[in-house]
Amino acid sequence: MESHWTHRPAYRCRHGHSSAAPPLPHRTPNAYVREDHVLPHLPALVIRLTDHAAALNEAAAPPAPVAAVEYLRAESNSMIFDPTTRTLTADTPRGERFAIG
Repeated sequence: MESHWTHRPAYRCRHGHSSAAPPLPHRTPNAYVREDHVLPHLPALVIRLTDHAAALNEAAAPPAPVAAVEYLRAESNSMIFDPTTRTLTADTPRGERFAIG
């Protein structure tokens, strides 16, 4: 997916899209997900990836979204968006998955 801005930050995938030719009938439809629908889920993902709450204690505050993004970027974690189920799956051994609103 590539970053995209239309009134707000988002990500889209237009695989196989070209304005020079009409779309093929079997081409996968465009996928689009707003950034503000993804960001609230990232701290929980970091907790699942690092066992943050168990290591510190159950009352520990989750990381802020900015810290979660920095951690995921530093670890080179990728996310795979499924537009049919509207879920993001982390490219990790456990394949953590969460639904996007």
